[in-house]
Amino acid sequence: MAKEQSPMQTARDALVVVREAIIIVIVLLLFLWPSLINETLTNAGFTKASFFGGVLEWEKQLKESKEQVVKANEDLAEVQEKFEQVTEELESIKVTARPEEKARLDNLTREIRMSSAKTRAVQSELSLTIEKQDEILSTIRQQPSRTVRERP
Repeated sequence: MAKEQSPMQTARDALVVVREAIIIVIVLLLFLWPSLINETLTNAGFTKASFFGGVLEWEKQLKESKEQVVKANEDLAEVQEKFEQVTEELESIKVTARPEEKARLDNLTREIRMSSAKTRAVQSELSLTIEKQDEILSTIRQQPSRTVRERP
């Protein structure tokens, strides 16, 4: 004969079934739509977590962002070199130029030097951004993962 369960035990068993169903749905979502789960957790501020002994990390976007900033900084360095080459070329042209052309060449040289100064300022800001991103990545790597454990 089956033993009759109390309402409390029935509720507890129902909650266990619901919990297990939720876990199964989450695992299925992780396998079927990992990018959706990744985006949702990243938007919620999660960068690293441990589920069932496995570690999931969301550092990828920050690393990609850092790579883009590094590339932009390198591109600005190339632009800076071009500015210097053009300035030198204008200075060499100015030596043989007529007096009325020298004034125009001086204006062009001044414009290029101002643009060069702006480029250096942006490069400096990008370098600070790279350093900050390195600090954030280092902090993320040092933080312990939060573990979700099953009830015994």
